[in-house]
Amino acid sequence: MATASGIVIPQSAEDIAPSWVQQVLQKDLPGVTITDVHVEGSISQGEGITSDIIAFDAVGIRNGVSQRYSLVAKVTDFKRPLTVMKEWSKDVQIQIDIAEVKFYSDVVPELLSLATPSTERKTGNEETHASTDSLVIPKCYFAATDPRSMVSVRVMENLKTQGFSIKPNRQSQSRDEMMLAAGALAQLHGLSYRLELRSGVPLPERKRDWIRSLSDVIAGTMEILGPMYREAVKKFAAAFPGQTSPDLIARLEKLNIQHPMMEENPRLMVLSHGDPYGNNIMFKYAEDVLTDVRLVDWQAVSYLPPTYDLAFLFLCNASWDVFHHHRDAILAHYHHKLMETLGTDESSGLQSYTLEQLKADFKEDCPFGVFHCLVRFGGLHADRGLVRIIQEIKEWGVI
Repeated sequence: MATASGIVIPQSAEDIAPSWVQQVLQKDLPGVTITDVHVEGSISQGEGITSDIIAFDAVGIRNGVSQRYSLVAKVTDFKRPLTVMKEWSKDVQIQIDIAEVKFYSDVVPELLSLATPSTERKTGNEETHASTDSLVIPKCYFAATDPRSMVSVRVMENLKTQGFSIKPNRQSQSRDEMMLAAGALAQLHGLSYRLELRSGVPLPERKRDWIRSLSDVIAGTMEILGPMYREAVKKFAAAFPGQTSPDLIARLEKLNIQHPMMEENPRLMVLSHGDPYGNNIMFKYAEDVLTDVRLVDWQAVSYLPPTYDLAFLFLCNASWDVFHHHRDAILAHYHHKLMETLGTDESSGLQSYTLEQLKADFKEDCPFGVFHCLVRFGGLHADRGLVRIIQEIKEWGVI
């Protein structure tokens, strides 16, 4: 069945034909003619996958010049169950896939309209303009859902062919990688806040009922992940005998990720990635030099305090050395990039968001990161450093 755009949603790799790809690319590449498509097949990586990611190359002509486009089609696959959350229903899978479709189709164009124009690879008198080079989000050519089958598709640039990759074997991120990932989150948070300033209406109220609120995230986390978390705490204690005190384990068992103070003192809220786990962050290197980053898998997009993403990022990706010795520098870099993204608009409430307040909020929100870290404990590159990180957070008095 075709979507509102008249473009059919593919059910499998066999449906990715030249005529279909040409339809998909026409909006961003008017006049393109696709003559052939070479389907590589599934390249899905990581854990918790709900979609089949099919890589393909499209060959054609545009403006009289031969072109080759390396793309991926991310298609809902109801036969591909989550490996982390096996108990999630089909309805949940539909919900999170639709959220990503709406993020790419509704929000990204608005973020792009506010992004700094890209001047890379521009010469002479060529006109500069905003492009996805200026965003840390993959370029998406088409995102839609078949209203009958509820199968979704997102056609995006193939980041792997551009040299991007996730960290292998669940490795922790280095200081420089954490810097780049934190800066990427700062861009997302800052641009989303500018969108609110421009419209004067909070994002969730702009007919975006698919964006999860703070209360949705808290309730869903405790209800769906609660049993997994309690089991994970037991596994964590068993994995480090003699290194985790009874007091620490008792505190973890009673962990509360909702702070009563938030109800009394509302926090600044921004559009958040919601799941900045290592498998959702792709880095690019040039001769062993870190050069770029992309945030992928936008199925958990949420409206949260900015430090929720940061707490998740640190707890699920940082080693003890990075967390303990470089945390302040990474948070300072995030704050700098946030202010840079916001610009000089004096009406912005985030302009008065100081680095010290950011650090304080980060510490308060670390229980959220601890919770998700332990839920993923079996899938993390865990060593004694994780114990030291959680012990340090315990000393802050927030767990």
